[in-house]
Amino acid sequence: MSDAAKPRDERLRSTLLANEHQKQDFIAFRKRVLEDGEPYVISDAVAPAEILHTMDIPVVPVVWYSAIVAAKQLSPHYFDVMDKLGYHARLPRYTSLPLMTTLDTQSGLAPYGGLPKPMLFLNRFRDDYGQRVMEKWSQAYGGVPCFPLESSSSTSLGEQWWTRSHHEWEALYETHRLDFQVQQLDSLVRTVETLSGRTFDQLEFVRQMDRINEAGEIVDEVRELIATARPCPVPLTEQLANVMAPTWDRGSAWSVNHLRAYRDEVKERVEAGIGACKNERIRLLWVGNGLWFNTKFYRAFEEKYGAVFVWSMYSNFLSDGYRRYFSDEPGQAMRALASRHVSMNEQLHVPPWMADWIIEQARAYGADGAVMLTPTHDRMASFGNRMTKVALEAAGIPVVELKANMVDARLWDDAAMTRAVEEFIETRIQKN
Repeated sequence: MSDAAKPRDERLRSTLLANEHQKQDFIAFRKRVLEDGEPYVISDAVAPAEILHTMDIPVVPVVWYSAIVAAKQLSPHYFDVMDKLGYHARLPRYTSLPLMTTLDTQSGLAPYGGLPKPMLFLNRFRDDYGQRVMEKWSQAYGGVPCFPLESSSSTSLGEQWWTRSHHEWEALYETHRLDFQVQQLDSLVRTVETLSGRTFDQLEFVRQMDRINEAGEIVDEVRELIATARPCPVPLTEQLANVMAPTWDRGSAWSVNHLRAYRDEVKERVEAGIGACKNERIRLLWVGNGLWFNTKFYRAFEEKYGAVFVWSMYSNFLSDGYRRYFSDEPGQAMRALASRHVSMNEQLHVPPWMADWIIEQARAYGADGAVMLTPTHDRMASFGNRMTKVALEAAGIPVVELKANMVDARLWDDAAMTRAVEEFIETRIQKN
């Protein structure tokens, strides 16, 4: 193993550029919305933001803003606000945290000055809580239209969705489901055109869909570089920064250009023998949502154990979950978009699709074990964890489960969680 690993605090050039892009992007967003009076939309993460991007309407994904609030160590304040306002203790944290930044009208702590009144709330029905959160949020702004999207259930779950979904999406996601999705997407287009006064440009939509496929291809190249390199060339913290920003900004020319630069930098590191941890001995997966208020935890086991987190679901979902190739026939691009979002939740959070995909990644990355975050008070994000843990163990991949929350720092005991992972490494991995 090479001794050429860079110091822990030296960040990739690409990471610095991605962070600066997001900062400048939000500054521009505030100017467009507050000063110029342009419309914008608050959206679920699994909603079709591509339609809004095509119409040059800014989108703020709920979970993106939630992660920003948590990363700035503000979640304890806002969840204390939630308690004081009388909301019940089991309200899902991931989606309710941004709502609290709006309801807290006194502190002025919200990142980037808070979220102004949107033109529309766009959400996908996954259970009862999302609808109520959006309704409460709409009321807090004095009344904002809400556009809900429904997903009919699958009648069959085909194997290897992560490869079949690129070209065989019609069969994989079922024609009757896609028909229903397209009807809703067409209605969304008409609604946004009416509210914004803008026109949906079909040619621009196709261009953006093509760029997303190109971005996914580049992410797939990065995945192969990281999965096969020894040592792992990029820490998970850097992977998150360089893949998540283009995912939220998908369809843009910037997203493709940034991913190219990121790929080239990863390749440079592989060729130079540079590793995230020069004494790498153990490779771990992070299963579940990101630990947004404490991403340093991903690097907490390198020095003592040579244990490196090499993958999370964000590492290559832009490649496996977003790519959709389609013909030039009228309506095919919109149908491809419908297939992208109709089962995204099942792919990330519900077995067997969740488990099958993660096992595939574990084998590709040569993982020795997995650390699984099972969110407290976020049922949707923890639905599939129990069966996925069973499936991983059956596949020979040991798992330690951490019960906490991805954005509520009050529920995190760092000493206890560190001890749990250390005991897992010592008793389940090192002994083998």
